[in-house]
Amino acid sequence: MSLLTKPTSVTGVLVAARVVNRLGGAGMAFLGVRMTRDLGMPLEATTLVLAAFGLATIPSRVLGGVLTTRWGPRPALVAGLAAAGVAQAVVAAGSTVAVVVAGVVLLGLAYEVIEPATQTAVVAGVDPARRASRFSLLWASLSVAGVLAGVLAAFVTQWGVGALFAVDAATSLAAAALVALLLPRLPVHRVHRAWRAALRPRVLGWSALCTVSATVVMVVVLLLPVVVDRAGHPPTLTAWLLVAGAASALGTQRLLARVEARAPTHHVLAAGFLLFAGALALWSVGGVRALVAGAVLEGAAGCLVVGPQMAVASRLAVPGSEAAVMTVQGLSWGVASVLAPLVGGALLGEGERTLWLACAAVAVVLATGHASWPARPDLSRSSSARPSAGTRGVVRSGRGSRG
Repeated sequence: MSLLTKPTSVTGVLVAARVVNRLGGAGMAFLGVRMTRDLGMPLEATTLVLAAFGLATIPSRVLGGVLTTRWGPRPALVAGLAAAGVAQAVVAAGSTVAVVVAGVVLLGLAYEVIEPATQTAVVAGVDPARRASRFSLLWASLSVAGVLAGVLAAFVTQWGVGALFAVDAATSLAAAALVALLLPRLPVHRVHRAWRAALRPRVLGWSALCTVSATVVMVVVLLLPVVVDRAGHPPTLTAWLLVAGAASALGTQRLLARVEARAPTHHVLAAGFLLFAGALALWSVGGVRALVAGAVLEGAAGCLVVGPQMAVASRLAVPGSEAAVMTVQGLSWGVASVLAPLVGGALLGEGERTLWLACAAVAVVLATGHASWPARPDLSRSSSARPSAGTRGVVRSGRGSRG
């Protein structure tokens, strides 16, 4: 039976809720327009508010980890989605600068709460041998939903930018309702010093390695549209590249689900980075055919990299520290979002070919490193984490189906 047809499937509910939420997520690109065009804010003030939004997303992810550790994944997900919905409603309905700015900052503080909660729900509700493909399913599904969100935004914005944020608010609240009603109750482990366990050298080292690859991914996200535009192609080409990548990611996820139980994770990661290097090398050639072929490879690569990286992080967590560990690993994306425009912009200044070949070189190094990684149970196989000898805690368990 399909994951998406099982009402009590943890993965199915998470995918459905996150996709519904993502369908209204195109409003993030219009925050600046809401303030400058609708409210007449000066550009300098608008950029400061947007910077405040970006900064607020960093403690937002930490807040999500804290709430998940204390309450469990389901309450934290509902709280994060509901808070985001309220904030988006404020941005949509606000008629003064002060109200809209308050909504933007609140949205930043709520924006990343759901990430540690989602990842911890996968860890708690999915068999360890299937985590990589389930994380990848979330990644691929959100990629498809992101494409559809752009189509929805093009339709809704004819009634104004405020209407787009109203849709965002509705999808966030609908996603919160889905989680509250359908997500099975998941086990909650309580241990002393969960955050100390998340700051162990191995977790920090893995998070630092993830930051390198996340920076390359964010360079693609931020600069691919710029490169396409500089080459004289219409914006619709970028949209079709996103469609090709999302479709490829979904197909690759199904392949990963079939082989992950017997394929060492470090081999999957090596294959993903090799595909990524191939995509970047194709883009360095230029031309529409190379861009499309590269987009297909890039979508497949993301599926083979992001999900397995999260699965490895989950296996580094002792019971009770899952939310904290996934929060620390997830912060790699926040750091990458800061580094990518700086690094990518400097490379692009030397030309598109230099940009893509430099990123491809990093991907090749990462692929080589993972291919030669010593076989270890926690990094190479789908084994579940075990508590350390000094871990003490109380486990409050709940019932719910896995999958």
